[in-house]
Amino acid sequence: MKTFLIAAVALTLAGCGGGDGGSTPPVGPRSNDLVRIEQTRSDLPTAARVHDYLSIHGSGEPFEGFDGTYTVPSGLRRFAAPPIVRLRAGMSDRETANAHYAVALINRVLPYDQHLRIGPDFSNDYPREPGTYFRAAPAGELFIEFTEGLRNFDGAPAFANPDGTAQSRTAAQVGLNAEEFRSRPDHQAVSVLVHELLHTLGLEAHVPGNTFPDSNMYNAWFRLDGSLPAIDASALQVLYLRLGAFTSPEDLSPTMLGAWEDESTDFTGALGPVTFGVRHGNDVSVPFSAGPEPSTRLVESRLSGMVTWRGQLLGFTPDLRTVVGDAAVGVDLGTMQGTAKFTKLKSFPVLAAPIPQGGTVWGDGTLDYEIRVGGNYLYSTGRDDGVVSGSFYGDNHGHVGGTVERLDLTAAFGGAR
Repeated sequence: MKTFLIAAVALTLAGCGGGDGGSTPPVGPRSNDLVRIEQTRSDLPTAARVHDYLSIHGSGEPFEGFDGTYTVPSGLRRFAAPPIVRLRAGMSDRETANAHYAVALINRVLPYDQHLRIGPDFSNDYPREPGTYFRAAPAGELFIEFTEGLRNFDGAPAFANPDGTAQSRTAAQVGLNAEEFRSRPDHQAVSVLVHELLHTLGLEAHVPGNTFPDSNMYNAWFRLDGSLPAIDASALQVLYLRLGAFTSPEDLSPTMLGAWEDESTDFTGALGPVTFGVRHGNDVSVPFSAGPEPSTRLVESRLSGMVTWRGQLLGFTPDLRTVVGDAAVGVDLGTMQGTAKFTKLKSFPVLAAPIPQGGTVWGDGTLDYEIRVGGNYLYSTGRDDGVVSGSFYGDNHGHVGGTVERLDLTAAFGGAR
């Protein structure tokens, strides 16, 4: 990452809570309550590298994947419009949160109007194709389920079952074996879900590790910490924002990307061990968060009662005005429900560094969401427009990070308990 401008903003937050619960009065500033905001630039995959990656998925030629030599159908085919995602009714809170977070990671690399939308659950007795685990998902829908005993035809604990025509994808299903993933870290279920979802969305191949070791389509098990790998993100952006529903092998070339930037302009913050922010490149603003994974799930932590994490939000509007504000995530450990509130929201000129006493009020200055928690992931369930998703981080869940995505704002946040 190349730093080209450091915004002179270090925000000191009042301490919130104490000990293992959230009921103690504020204790004053702590050293890790300093939020540092920077503007930076990051390298993106080059047009040639993205072309090489997409060619593996669309050329129809034999190639070496991580699991042997094989081919996939020629041409790149995707959904003509973002599908509606439906989860199986009756999944556990943890499985549901894993599914929400996997969908959120994919949505973070696409503009809000191209997001996968999560619709009503489908019933556990929804018809299957005879003799298989595959559901007959309706056109325009993508089913996700964790189910006991679910296995791919080759014995793998997960599968993707895309349906469609030679020219486009029309429906799909992703399934994971619930028993297999119950004893694994949550990040593995999320990573495998993302892998299978990318198959259904149009990236059909398994890419080789000698050329794309950083791709989720090479290794479906490594931890995706708040964002997709850059090569997978760039490929998905090209597929859904620059190409049609079907691209023939003859049309695969670096020129299909059009004008392509190999650097992004970033607006980033750091709070203790957590980093968060938004990267803008190739006309897409991509929010992210990152930090150390907790050793237990939040429900198994030493915390109890109502616990609050406080910090900062920062982001871009569609015209790249910068936005900053306060962030507070509160969770009742008894119900694993709570709120994510963003207040004192202010906007500044395009790509301008925020000034503590400057800016103008963004919107009405406040966003307020209801949230649920499963495992170490949170997702919004109502109130204001848009979608909030996030993860808890660090020793005894001392930090939180996540994203807020709306038509009028792409933002990320971090907070300390």
